[in-house]
Amino acid sequence: MTPGMSIPPAPTQVGAIASDASVRLTWLHGLAAAQVTGHIITGSDGQIRSVGPDLRTQVTGLINGQAYSFTVAAVSSLGQGPPSAPTVPVTPQPPVPQNQWLQTTPMPTSRERAASVRLGDGRVLVVAGTGPGLNPPNLSVCEVYDPTTTTWTAAQAIGAVGSDFGLTLLTDGQVLRTGGFTAPMTPLATTELFAPVTGQWTAAAAMASARFGHTALLLADGRVLVAGGVTAGQAGLTALASAELFDPVTGQWSTTGSLSTARGHHSATRLLDGRVLVVGGSAGQSGFTGAELYDPATGTWSVTDDMSTTRQNDDVCCPGVALLPSGDVLVAGGSGPQGVLSSSEVYRVATGSWVTTGDLVFGRDAGFTLTPLLDGRLLVAGGRDDWGPLAYAELYDEATGAWTRTNDMQLTRMSPGSALLADGRVLLAGGAVFGPPFAVSATAETFSPT
Repeated sequence: MTPGMSIPPAPTQVGAIASDASVRLTWLHGLAAAQVTGHIITGSDGQIRSVGPDLRTQVTGLINGQAYSFTVAAVSSLGQGPPSAPTVPVTPQPPVPQNQWLQTTPMPTSRERAASVRLGDGRVLVVAGTGPGLNPPNLSVCEVYDPTTTTWTAAQAIGAVGSDFGLTLLTDGQVLRTGGFTAPMTPLATTELFAPVTGQWTAAAAMASARFGHTALLLADGRVLVAGGVTAGQAGLTALASAELFDPVTGQWSTTGSLSTARGHHSATRLLDGRVLVVGGSAGQSGFTGAELYDPATGTWSVTDDMSTTRQNDDVCCPGVALLPSGDVLVAGGSGPQGVLSSSEVYRVATGSWVTTGDLVFGRDAGFTLTPLLDGRLLVAGGRDDWGPLAYAELYDEATGAWTRTNDMQLTRMSPGSALLADGRVLLAGGAVFGPPFAVSATAETFSPT
């Protein structure tokens, strides 16, 4: 026997999550994890399945309505180890009639981390992102989805092959692209405007500071507030505190008050009273719990109550953040020092304080989407947990403060483009999917709340 080699011990923390005619299993290894070459899955139905060395698998071909439990045994070159303790029995169920996901026409271009916005005529503009590959290229391609015909059409590409830029729908129907970066991580000050009627981009006035990972938010008066982000300094990339205002009437930028804390990859939400709440972000390796309020009337920022937990969201900045029907703001999931988070909290505008609310059914980060629906609920979908990409979706009800699991997506999906359609459906396009295999995708699907 090779020194240090042994039959692997039983896997631990084996979890089972049921879906339509399938169960997702996840587990952890014992001390011999590096020696494991595969696993043997044994079901309570007597079926024995051989799978690879990953710490997860999807058991398919099960019977809806029948309970199953499973054990997992690790295999090495020396043989099969002992089985784990059986999972708690779980029961696959068919999809319920409401809250369905349906495939729609794929995009012409496979991509993830694309920016997207619903245009005034109801179509959806999907811009740039990154393509497939071990060193994924930044893209400039733009495509428009028509939900009436379920077709995609090409639009003019953006002027820079950029990523991590701002994309804002203006009151006149044009779309403003701000900043971003080009390879290798060169921040941009350039901006441009998209005209939906012609499908063309035209160069607009440059910002005072080159930046990416900033927020670009439409204010109630029609101006656009760009805040924070990352720029290039003498010592390398550095977080910004500066903020600028774009006036679509004059086409010019002007400076406004700076954030109290320099930050990039944060979130910004316009409150019902017109102020802007900025949450989280980071300045390098460390995330922030801090939050600030911008008052457009005075052009100044003021510090407000901190979140209870440091939250980041790999791939697409901050954790999920959304305005609730009451006017308060929900922050959910993301990742912190302890790993992927399931916790959620609400910013109470009236008191300027944070309160905890219900936990997500599935903790998640890495490019999940959080979309306010027309009926007041919030939809969270996709992303990744500690074991890999997710197909799970959940709904949040502000009245109860609780999340409930809804039907799964057609595919696991990380960092897709997303938009709320005019008819109340939600479009998710592209992203990194796990079919298997893991790949950047052009596929698209829609969620119907009714």
